[in-house]
Amino acid sequence: MTTHDADPLVFSRVVAPEAGSMVTPGTDASIAERYRLLNELLPDAIAVHQDGIVVYVNRAALAFAEVDSRDQMIGVPISDYVHPDELPRMVDRILGMGDEPGASTEPEIVLMRNGAGTEKLMEVTSVRTEWDNAPAYQVIMRDISAQKEAEAALRAQAALVDHVSDAVIAVDMNQRIRSWNPAAEQMYGLVAEEAIGTSMTSAMGTSIRPSGAVALGGTVDEIHRRADTGREFAARMAVTMMDDGYLIVSEAARRPLFERLGTILAALHQAVIVVRDGDGGHIELANPAATAMLGLEDAEIPGLSTDSLSIDFLGDTSPIKACLSTGAVIHDITATIATPQGRRWLSCSVRPIDDDTNEAAALVSIVDITDRHQEASRLAWEATHDFLTGLLNRAGLVAALSNHLRALSGPDQRVGVYYLDLDGFKAVNDTRGHAAGDELLKIVGQRLDDMVDCGPSVVGRIGGDEFIIAATLSSKAAEQIGDHISHIRGVVSEPIDIGGRRERVTTSIGVAMTSAAQQQTPEDLLRDADIALYEAKRTNGRASYVQFEVRHRRDLERRRSIERHLRMSLTEHPEHFRLDYQPIVATSTQRVIGHRVVGMEALLRWRHPVFGLVPPAEFIPLAERSDLIDLIGAHVFDTAATALASNEWPDDAMLSLNMSRSGMTAEDFLPRLDGLLDRLLRDTIDDPSRLCIEVTESSLDARDSEALATLSAVRERGVHVALDDFGTGASSLSELYRLPISILKTAKAFVDALDQDDRAEAILSSIVSMAHATGTQVIAEGIETKAQAQAVARIGCDYAQGYYFGFPRPIGTRPQSKDSTEWWAGIVSQA
Repeated sequence: MTTHDADPLVFSRVVAPEAGSMVTPGTDASIAERYRLLNELLPDAIAVHQDGIVVYVNRAALAFAEVDSRDQMIGVPISDYVHPDELPRMVDRILGMGDEPGASTEPEIVLMRNGAGTEKLMEVTSVRTEWDNAPAYQVIMRDISAQKEAEAALRAQAALVDHVSDAVIAVDMNQRIRSWNPAAEQMYGLVAEEAIGTSMTSAMGTSIRPSGAVALGGTVDEIHRRADTGREFAARMAVTMMDDGYLIVSEAARRPLFERLGTILAALHQAVIVVRDGDGGHIELANPAATAMLGLEDAEIPGLSTDSLSIDFLGDTSPIKACLSTGAVIHDITATIATPQGRRWLSCSVRPIDDDTNEAAALVSIVDITDRHQEASRLAWEATHDFLTGLLNRAGLVAALSNHLRALSGPDQRVGVYYLDLDGFKAVNDTRGHAAGDELLKIVGQRLDDMVDCGPSVVGRIGGDEFIIAATLSSKAAEQIGDHISHIRGVVSEPIDIGGRRERVTTSIGVAMTSAAQQQTPEDLLRDADIALYEAKRTNGRASYVQFEVRHRRDLERRRSIERHLRMSLTEHPEHFRLDYQPIVATSTQRVIGHRVVGMEALLRWRHPVFGLVPPAEFIPLAERSDLIDLIGAHVFDTAATALASNEWPDDAMLSLNMSRSGMTAEDFLPRLDGLLDRLLRDTIDDPSRLCIEVTESSLDARDSEALATLSAVRERGVHVALDDFGTGASSLSELYRLPISILKTAKAFVDALDQDDRAEAILSSIVSMAHATGTQVIAEGIETKAQAQAVARIGCDYAQGYYFGFPRPIGTRPQSKDSTEWWAGIVSQA
């Protein structure tokens, strides 16, 4: 292709006609104009893409894409015009060119597709160029679909010529034979190798010249002679003049068309029938492949009505009748047929034939495409369904939601999305294995599907333990979300039998509603429901729900902004962070001046120049959902270790560090802990019990084998493990013996209740008794008054912590004296 060898376009100078001026300063305008016109007049389609996006197309490209305006192509990914199967080759071609300007690829045949989705074979060459002084790629495309179809037609014609019963012979202008088909070999007793190159007179025994036959109307009857035996026979010769010679079809005797067709069709493996238009359409011929496929008997043919065929066409009109009535060629019409082996899928093509009668006739070819159809159906199903549960996947849900939104018919209707996340699924999956987890997901999915089966709703699973319910509701029903949620919770929380053991999970739900007036997309609804789910889990914990409000999206944007700045502070500005320490005191020391400090809990503080002092409750959960928790853990370990080894640390006081589940199950947690212990040993702190790792009850489960194994390894090193906020999670007193803990920290709510409920002291006392029975010490958190301090000491709590004993402060804020009693007495008096 000569146009492919041209220099690459300097696209910073060549623009579309409607783009205005085509020159930049210092450019010859006439050259640029001629260059532009050349590209616009080229028959080959030319497109330029930069960073994968189309930035220029010529007129031929518009014709290829079947669009009217450049705006319909510019800005569209170039991959939209490439068949998906060709995309890996396209990437390889681009990478193979390298970065050298002017580099190009060899012309390749590529399957493209235009804006209407029509597939076309194109010869494509890519050239490395520039657009607006930045690297780009010029793609030159030549449509060779017609060429390929012509080549295929020629091959088909050649194959047909080799199988027809008539002699088909081509001669040049000098009557020298150029081609000789097998039927000619049989008719004239001369093989092709001997016939080609000889005169038609010697090979066929005829005296008439082809030009004379053409002058007589193209068809002549005369006597021919076999070359091997010399036997003469009557033949009819049809002659057609070609560009460089003549095409001759010779038959030994005139036979009816259908008789000749029968000879040809009988040898074909493809099912073919010939029909006539008489009596509304009847079968004249059927080859063996067709009789077997259609379940026909030879005795029924000819004369069997086409209406009696058991073929069901998917369209309203039979393509056979359409061809007989209009003479149109019809390709690849899908149909089905019932057979003893089950329903089969067929592809039918029909074309008219001329048999020298006044009655319309057609040739029908039938291909069994059952395997192809089943494979296509399977792929289409997999594209829109979750393989594990059989429910809709995200793509299927988006399509279903689109239908729901389009069907909204008035202001009284709503489309609701319920975004479900299973609480407790991870524990089942981790403790009992993925097979049990998969079984649980399938059962929950089936329950949800059964629940909505009777209404205008769909259910899908979009990954992990997340399910979606989408429903069309009346405005009145939409106001009863609480009832819907209760029903969903009840369905999900029913016990599930897996391998003879009963499991139970709950669900947190985010809800988003929309009406036709809001003009939301499926993606909008799924996003808003996801945001609401996040809000439900963040604010209310397990088995809760939140309906989306616009402020939730603003809150999400703030959280994302905080996460970005948190990463910047951790990696670039560690000075934004500091550790404050809150004392843990022994309740057995009831001094007038103060209490003996036995430990210090390190509490991370982040002061950002824009956000100010950000509460840990806001940034720690964000860090836990990303790799930032690892950076925070490393920072806290290093900073706290320095404080513990400093002269300002209270004598023999324990350092307590908070750790999330994701932090303590990270691969580097135990190595980091070992490094901290080694560092303390170098600083002459050789007692690992001076260190305590705190984990919240809500992040730990007695069935969480991974977390329990890590905590057991911590205890084996002599380090304390404290269960923080006991009473806020799902643990029970009976499970304490299963947990590798040495300290139990009761939730602040128990202490607050001491002033309000007489039963609170008895409840706290029972917790202390059970903990002591398992060898676990108890720290009462949230002490703010003297009365509370005296109560927890009376109940038997070993230690206490709270504002009454001291606010969290940096380690360097105490007096220079190392006497902890003076220190904390001073802090208490300030508090």
